Amino acid sequence: MLFSRFLLNMWLAKLSLTVYSGKDEYSGENFFNMFNFDTFDDPTHGYVNFVDQATAQSLDLFNVSNGQVTWGVDHGSIASGRGRNSIRLTSKAQYTHGLVVLDLTHMPSSICGTWPAFWMTGPNWPNGGEIDIIEGVNMGNQNQMTMHTSGGCSLAGNNCQGSLGCPVKPTQSNNYGTGMNNAGGGVYAMEWTSSIINIWYFPRDHGLPSDSLGPNPDPSRWGPAKASFEGGAGCDIDQHFRDNSIIFDTTFCGDWAGGVWGQDGTCAALAGSCQDYVQNHPEAFADAYWTVNSLKVYQDNGNAPAPAAKVVKLEIPSAVNFVSQESPTPTAPAPTPIQPPLETHTHTHGEIFETTSPGGTGYVEIEPRHDSSSSSHSIKEAFMMDVNKIISANETIL
Repeated sequence: MLFSRFLLNMWLAKLSLTVYSGKDEYSGENFFNMFNFDTFDDPTHGYVNFVDQATAQSLDLFNVSNGQVTWGVDHGSIASGRGRNSIRLTSKAQYTHGLVVLDLTHMPSSICGTWPAFWMTGPNWPNGGEIDIIEGVNMGNQNQMTMHTSGGCSLAGNNCQGSLGCPVKPTQSNNYGTGMNNAGGGVYAMEWTSSIINIWYFPRDHGLPSDSLGPNPDPSRWGPAKASFEGGAGCDIDQHFRDNSIIFDTTFCGDWAGGVWGQDGTCAALAGSCQDYVQNHPEAFADAYWTVNSLKVYQDNGNAPAPAAKVVKLEIPSAVNFVSQESPTPTAPAPTPIQPPLETHTHTHGEIFETTSPGGTGYVEIEPRHDSSSSSHSIKEAFMMDVNKIISANETIL
């Protein structure tokens, strides 16, 4: 159904069919105690020497100050051996499902040769899945969010198998590297359920959702995610993602940053190869550091409130199709769907009525119902799927 333009308002009782509560908080003096400092060779073949905690401390690569945690890379010495000294952190805990919220004020800037990432991965890669929440290379200014799985999983319209995965790359320039740092950082949040994996980003200079860092965040109030990877027929999420650890790392060159070195005219002009540049220009990497206020992991506590009726108001121009014919503005948010419907779509949450009329203001009532065979997630997502179908036809949402 095509709309040239409409304004969408929703009068609704709170749609919080998942209630999250805190499980783990990585912050302050306890932050590094909850991670292992990895020292193995970089699996992505980077020119990097990941050091243990004692070595990192002796090199002054990390510190905790006023509750903020900062760590970076060696930027004072010519590199040798395996490569430039850096830190790779892997959480001691593993997670299946939940909400991960990272509040950071700085990440490694957009610097030639760098490949920073904040991500999660399971055992026996790629069989336990990989969720890349923040990742980019060289002078990139846009984050790339990617799922990697074993065979038989397609998300976001792409085959997610192996190292290429299925990426989503928003167009904003304030969600990664130098652009993010100039905005004062922000909050990344990743929600993982049996049916969908969503990733949001909220730049600090645009304001954060009031509950995003609180004890019971509610992602259903945050608006559309920057990236959504919906399971179903294309991918059984529970089969392909499980027992994921949380990882921060800053590597150099390697399969991606080194592989595209010659394609970036600015970087290629600095040195004949990525390794040459990273090895011999330590001063370039002074800004390749992370500063984190907190990393919080929440899990569904299972106490979801009952779903409530949703009322959608559509203001529609003349001579177009729309979702119910003209009706006077209600004094209370409980309009009755207009009969007879042209089409009726039934989902776990109830019915949507559609008809045609030569313009005006229409109303749709979406009445959820309890369904013992459906989880709270499936009810919420069924509702959002129908709203998104309406939203996708137009531009303006209030």
